[in-house]
Amino acid sequence: MTGDTSELEARLAALGRDVATLREDLSTVVNRDVPVLKGTIRQISGIDIDTVGDLPDAGRAFNLQFEEQSERLDKVEQRLAQLGTIGQEPTSKEEKFAAILAFAQNKRNGESKVSVTPNEVRGCAGVSRRYAYDLIEAMATEIKGVSVRDPTRVQTGNGTKRKQKALLVDCEQVRTESGSVNQFTTRTSR
Repeated sequence: MTGDTSELEARLAALGRDVATLREDLSTVVNRDVPVLKGTIRQISGIDIDTVGDLPDAGRAFNLQFEEQSERLDKVEQRLAQLGTIGQEPTSKEEKFAAILAFAQNKRNGESKVSVTPNEVRGCAGVSRRYAYDLIEAMATEIKGVSVRDPTRVQTGNGTKRKQKALLVDCEQVRTESGSVNQFTTRTSR
């Protein structure tokens, strides 16, 4: 029986060491790791966390915020891809349309409609004079809210003034800054 007792005492001593090790590990978790975790989640999510029980709700709130920001970023990246290389040399027809419409929006100065002359089209789209006229015609047929003003002579107080052919852009109807997919990138017509 003495053999059984010494074996039992050895097992009890081993369990005591295991409990001491576990207590030490648990103390580290409770005193250091949990506060660090709570502080980290509080900083990331901006939510007050008083107890460990608040962590799941804070995690869900953070995940929701993260998903919303990811969706917004995706939309911005899609929008940026649609605009292409505006500001540099536009290469595709849609990029030229986008550059011209962005120019019209910048030119509008509070007006709902603006005219964009062939020279202005040449400057913002980087095209020849002849192609500027072709773009004006194409935009008028392909984009809702855009029309062509034919050349006319206008009587003024000082005589007659010639108005050249121009692209008329209804800036209220054609918005280059909207969050939706624009007409000039989806090739819809009137």
